[in-house]
Amino acid sequence: MKELWIITIYGFVVGMVGTGLGGTVSLFIKNTNKVLAFLLGITGGFMLFIVTFHLLPESFILGGLYIAIIGIILGIFLVVFVENHIESMIKNPLTKSSLLLGISIAVHNFPEGLALGSSFLTMSNLGPTLSLAMLLHNIPEGLSMAIPLKVSNKSPSKIIVYTLLTGIPTGIGAFLGAYIGMISNIFISLCLSFAGGTMLYIICDEIIPNAKTLHKGRASSIGIIIGFVIGIILYF
Repeated sequence: MKELWIITIYGFVVGMVGTGLGGTVSLFIKNTNKVLAFLLGITGGFMLFIVTFHLLPESFILGGLYIAIIGIILGIFLVVFVENHIESMIKNPLTKSSLLLGISIAVHNFPEGLALGSSFLTMSNLGPTLSLAMLLHNIPEGLSMAIPLKVSNKSPSKIIVYTLLTGIPTGIGAFLGAYIGMISNIFISLCLSFAGGTMLYIICDEIIPNAKTLHKGRASSIGIIIGFVIGIILYF
């Protein structure tokens, strides 16, 4: 039982510290339309890489084509449903983008937590190694969520709190992964493709259009390419 709680703490630290650091980094970024359009482009490019080379391929492998497609469709339906219900409450489109992106990051952090919790049950040193890798790759995810909040002039304390909250599902997933030991591949596949569908919709409908609205030049387009390349560097 003691080991279970240690693994759970690992999960919460990996998730919340990683995304929280990303939110903290965003506070030191210069606040001009051109710079922020560039950074929103980087956000879109990085998240696009995660969807196309991380979430969906893993979903295909674990659950097959049809399960992945069902997850994508359900993810898109969730975003549309949430959009329809928050538009009356949240008028700022960038705040809405950040909220939706935060939901998708939180959803995909859960199966990552499952993998982390399960990895501690192996005889190798995989658990601590995977923990460090996840913490590092959660930093740009936290930054991706924080940039739209910064553009919409949210306070630093709110930016940090919101990014910290998206890391909580990693801890919950780590607890379940360690407690159950083996989770259904179909369930994990559905979670991954669900997160992929939400991210894909948000990137196309919110992040990239908002970046172009901030600055009409090439800054956001260059940012998208750089963000995509950053994803390649971090994941390979």
